[in-house]
Formats: sequence, structure tokens, C-alpha cells
Amino acid sequence: MYELPNESHLKELIGQEVNLVSVGPYDAQIAFEKGVVIQSLHKLEGEVNGIKSLWFDGEWVSTKDVIHVPKKEVTDIRNENQLVLKITLTGGVALYIHTEVSQYESINITRSDGTLEVI
Repeated sequence: MYELPNESHLKELIGQEVNLVSVGPYDAQIAFEKGVVIQSLHKLEGEVNGIKSLWFDGEWVSTKDVIHVPKKEVTDIRNENQLVLKITLTGGVALYIHTEVSQYESINITRSDGTLEVI
């Protein structure tokens, strides 16, 4: 929907573990231990041990590496550019959550208090 806001509002995720990766027919959701959920509706890439691959692009391309994400701890979170949020995890794993400039939402962030941020 829009370019990414400053990632500093997600720094609270550093040190938290990923509890769950949900695979839906039209989205991916990453749930963190203190209740924040990031829903990717546009595009999700994953990197495992230096190998980056497309996991989701409007539909699931591959789920084979999703198993490497749960129980990993967030070590860094930053905007790789104006349209890609990179979440670095322990164990050589990273997630790249993409947005796009369009009329449709690309990312929903649900906070532990229930508030919703739509990007």
C-alpha cells in the first residue's frame, strides 16, 4: 500500500523469538513471543545459511525452509530499502517482507494490545 515507515517502531522485536509461521492460501503470518504478528500479503523471501529464496508471492511458492524460522531469535530489524523490511534471526536465518506502492495493503502488523498498523 505504501512505502515502509521507519523501522524503529519495530525494534521491540529484537531479542524475541518467533513462535509461529502461519501458511495461509493468500498470506504468511509471523507471530513473535510477546504477541506481535506480522502478516505479509504481497511477497516474502527467506534466507537460510546464505541462500535467499522466494517463499510467497501472492501465493505460496515454497514452504520447505519455513521450518527453520520458529524458535529463532530476532537479532536485527531494518528497512533494506523503502519497500523491503529485513528481519535477521539467529541461526543464519533472515526474512524479507515486501510491500508495494499500490491501492492494496501489503503488510499488516498487529500489536500485542490489538492495535493494527496497515502498510
